[in-house]
Amino acid sequence: MQSLRCLNLVLLAMVATFSSSLVHAEPAKSAVTTPVTIAKPKPGDADFPAPCPSARHTEKVQAVRTGTWDLVLIGDSITHTLHNFGGKYQPLTPAVWDKYYAPRQAINLGHNGYRTEQILWNLQNGELDSKTSPRLFMIHIGTNNADAQHFARMHTPEEIFAGTKAIVETIRQKHPTSKILLMRIFPKGLHAQKNEGTSPPLFSFSQAEVDTARRAGELTAKLADNEHVFWMDINHVFLRPDGTINPALLWDLLHPNAAGAEAWAKAVDPTISKLMGVKPIAPPETNPAVVPVPRADGGYNWMGRHEAACQARSTHPQIVFIGDSITHHMGGVPAPTGPFISHRGDAFWTAVGEKAGPGLNLGFGADWTQHMLWRLDHGELEGISPKFVVLMAGTNNVLNSQGGNADQIIAGVRECVLRIRAKVPNAKLTLMGVLPCQNPATHPNRLLATTVNEGLKKLAEEAKAPFLDLTPKFLDAAGNIPKTLMDDAIHPTPEGYKIWQEALLPLLTAETSKPEKGQAGSPVLPAKH
Repeated sequence: MQSLRCLNLVLLAMVATFSSSLVHAEPAKSAVTTPVTIAKPKPGDADFPAPCPSARHTEKVQAVRTGTWDLVLIGDSITHTLHNFGGKYQPLTPAVWDKYYAPRQAINLGHNGYRTEQILWNLQNGELDSKTSPRLFMIHIGTNNADAQHFARMHTPEEIFAGTKAIVETIRQKHPTSKILLMRIFPKGLHAQKNEGTSPPLFSFSQAEVDTARRAGELTAKLADNEHVFWMDINHVFLRPDGTINPALLWDLLHPNAAGAEAWAKAVDPTISKLMGVKPIAPPETNPAVVPVPRADGGYNWMGRHEAACQARSTHPQIVFIGDSITHHMGGVPAPTGPFISHRGDAFWTAVGEKAGPGLNLGFGADWTQHMLWRLDHGELEGISPKFVVLMAGTNNVLNSQGGNADQIIAGVRECVLRIRAKVPNAKLTLMGVLPCQNPATHPNRLLATTVNEGLKKLAEEAKAPFLDLTPKFLDAAGNIPKTLMDDAIHPTPEGYKIWQEALLPLLTAETSKPEKGQAGSPVLPAKH
């Protein structure tokens, strides 16, 4: 990943510096009271421009000044490889560039091996000197700042945030009318996964390097004002359900191959199209269960509950439940609203809290998988580090004729799992099966739920997560759902929640006896795009 063109310059600058943070060290105070001043960035800091002249920079400055560009891509080799990188990438990515970016009058300002400080210098020295302001800048930067193997010093997440902030501010000053789409730093492969890469040289990193990139990526969400600057997290696209890098997309565990570049382009295409005011290029997704959308209603203030859920992250929850009304009925934080104040699951919520600690209830009545995906994409898991996540999704898809077939519903739940793995990688995930719904046993929805659960069991195996299918415990000898357990054949009664409690608590008890992994993050404001 790291370029030799200016590595020596970078190393010399970094060796001469000590660690710095987002708020740089204050000067020593004298006996006389003086105003407090904040030291300016210094050489080696992520937000101090680092000169790194190159033939590519000269070429790009000339192209910027003589051309008209609507879309500008800024970054390191992950961006550079999208267009004419050379080597093993040469025959792969031009097709993706020609399909998704060239039609939008795009220019690639990615530079192999660069960190925020080199990109900052580039931008201040000609790479923003276009005749007209572009409609959109897409930025992916910070991966190399979180690298302790090829650089004299790895920056902290706060320093990487500072460097990214300086880049965003530089663009805003030069092109105040342009929009900026800031990508969360893509996932990096751990040393333990090194043998899975398919295209040498392979890139694998320590847990500290992976955690630094992850946390820095979270922090950059705070730069979004959702008017001029937008933040987007598509890390789930590059993961497998167990949370590891998918080498079929990041073939050297860091850079996208052709399939990965296409997946990236398709994932951002709707957002790029909206921000630029142009028509999408990627064909529309045919499975509605995997397309994130907010609810227009739900019989209560759905958006208000979402905002309350984002605020509730400040409670540092240790267990998070994600689901629909079955989860919503459990109570807890955020408090139920509207017709969902049933208190059916109060005893369950209390028992779980005693075992796992503070909880966060992300159950939203009437939600389908696509609504859960929208919520997960808009901040509900950002900046927290729970020990446990319990996911029950798909019931409303099963209950509605437009909810999709079994394969489509399973795909929707899979997308939920991928986002959970990307956003809270240290959490122990438990995947719940869809509870039996509606009598008799031959009811089409009951049969569909059974087929969905067969697929969810396989998904849980792929995700290396416990799978709880409580269906047998909710049926009598004739295969019907007793009213004592589900009075409407859909929602559990207090006795029904007791069944769930007895099945789940042993998993929590076993896990709480193990050493903790990872570090808790600070809450990050919702980043909507």
